[in-house]
Amino acid sequence: MKVLLVVAAVWPAAGGHADTDAGRLAFPDNQVLPQISPHPARADAEPLDLFGKVSTVAKDLRGPDGIARDLESGDIYVSEENATAIVRIKPNGSRQVLFDGSTPLYEEGPTIRKKAPGLRSPEGLALDGKGMLYVVEDVPGGRLISFNLKEQSRPYGMVVPIPLENSRYAWESVAVGPSGELLVAGSTMEAFISEREKEGLFGLFRGAILYRDAQGGWWMPQNDAMASYSAACFSPDGTYAFFACEISGDVGCLDLRTRQLRTFHARQSLHSPEGLCALPNGSALVAEESGKIYRLDPTTDTMQLLYDHPGTIESVQWDAAHRRLLVTDDQEGRLMALELKAGTDFRPPGGTIGDIRFEDQSTPVEMIPDQCPGYLAKVLKLAGYDSDRKEDSASFRMFAKKYCLVAIDAEADLVRNHKPVEDPIQQIQFMIVAPYLIGFQEGELIWSSSGFTVVKESGQVVKTGLVKRQIIHGDLLEARFTPIGGQTIALPMPFSARVNMDGFVSVNFMGMGVTPDFYLVLDTAEPNQSIMVVIQPDGFVQQYTIRLPPNRDRSHWVIALERKEPDVWRRLSAKP
Repeated sequence: MKVLLVVAAVWPAAGGHADTDAGRLAFPDNQVLPQISPHPARADAEPLDLFGKVSTVAKDLRGPDGIARDLESGDIYVSEENATAIVRIKPNGSRQVLFDGSTPLYEEGPTIRKKAPGLRSPEGLALDGKGMLYVVEDVPGGRLISFNLKEQSRPYGMVVPIPLENSRYAWESVAVGPSGELLVAGSTMEAFISEREKEGLFGLFRGAILYRDAQGGWWMPQNDAMASYSAACFSPDGTYAFFACEISGDVGCLDLRTRQLRTFHARQSLHSPEGLCALPNGSALVAEESGKIYRLDPTTDTMQLLYDHPGTIESVQWDAAHRRLLVTDDQEGRLMALELKAGTDFRPPGGTIGDIRFEDQSTPVEMIPDQCPGYLAKVLKLAGYDSDRKEDSASFRMFAKKYCLVAIDAEADLVRNHKPVEDPIQQIQFMIVAPYLIGFQEGELIWSSSGFTVVKESGQVVKTGLVKRQIIHGDLLEARFTPIGGQTIALPMPFSARVNMDGFVSVNFMGMGVTPDFYLVLDTAEPNQSIMVVIQPDGFVQQYTIRLPPNRDRSHWVIALERKEPDVWRRLSAKP
């Protein structure tokens, strides 16, 4: 495998820009173009009046996070992330630390058990019907660990092998299915941010959901760029799984009845969803980190606000025996119980699993207008394409498909409850020609042609610029890396563009420490539900919803990427 490594910037290079009739989309003057031959903002209603008494089950916990409950004894298990401990809380309120950083951990070797490093940053918890407690570590290189609660000898844990190269993943959630299946969710975002701060590296963070079936086989149903899966849990019958992404606010379901990727995404997005649990009626409770708790009914695609907690929420767990919801507040260090009022209950969902609109078709993304949009016309003349010429105007669709053209003109809004931003982005325009083109040939760097512009609230316009970078050409198969020298490149540079079978297009622009990194997820079915995450060079993260300008429809954007094969789950091999 051959790769290009682009390392520290040397100096910026001045360069002019060609603006479109819209006045903003910009390309460097010396960049050669090929010649031709997230979810609208949600207005919350008042919470439903379901919960009565709110009590504290345990206090003075240090970073309480994951919750698991023993259905037979009523014991509650809570992970204390800041104390590196797992505590058991008895029904009478007594508390005991069962496992901590000093608890011996082992790995199964070919012939003998091998001692493993102690527990680190425990977060998600899950308990199966055989007394096996599972915990995942929320730290790069995190592990899945099991503790046998029925073991009468000295406490110890076993590292459960996951056939995945795992030096960068931090896991936030683990769940057990009705037949002993497992779900594990997390991402490489923490490692990505740390690497950027320490070494100035660039790239993509990824989110993953792993699934271990009842026969012990491991699968990776989800592995997405610019995703950080904060939670995943089974439906009561184990036929589908709920999931939540803390970056995009996306919540939805994953079909577990087939090895072909079939997902449902709720129309409404949430702000940093953290807690997630399934209800017996087939719906789910989702908790935002800021304290709001919603019920998602996937059969009707509705989201109801149930409770607004004044603190933070990390995990939620439904306790059916006591008609209460268990909630961890890591800010106040409490485990709380929200009791349903007498005579109230969660309404049954609107249908059955057959009513959930899982999407599994593999069709081209059709988002190519018949005529070239005005904001592209002037720039495309640089490539020899003139939309005013009759012969070119009639062939715009052919041009867009031939060069896999991606272009948008959109307005941006900070997501609800976002941290203050001094000068937020209000508009974004970009165009990418041949987004899959990146490489090195005859001493010259080759990359896709692009133009990129954002307009801030103050009116400041930030456009594509030219910088000098040091380039290293690498051949991973031969472990050989060759310095190429300084190359002038345009930043931010398009690094990837792909479309999944749900019609979501991920586009990533790398700033390489000179400009911010821009990560966009474009919804081709509902463009106004698209999102953008901006990571500043200092690590500050901004989250936006992006939408079509007023009085514009889907034909205002151009997305000429095509899916040819359906996505199937990745089977994880026995060895990483």
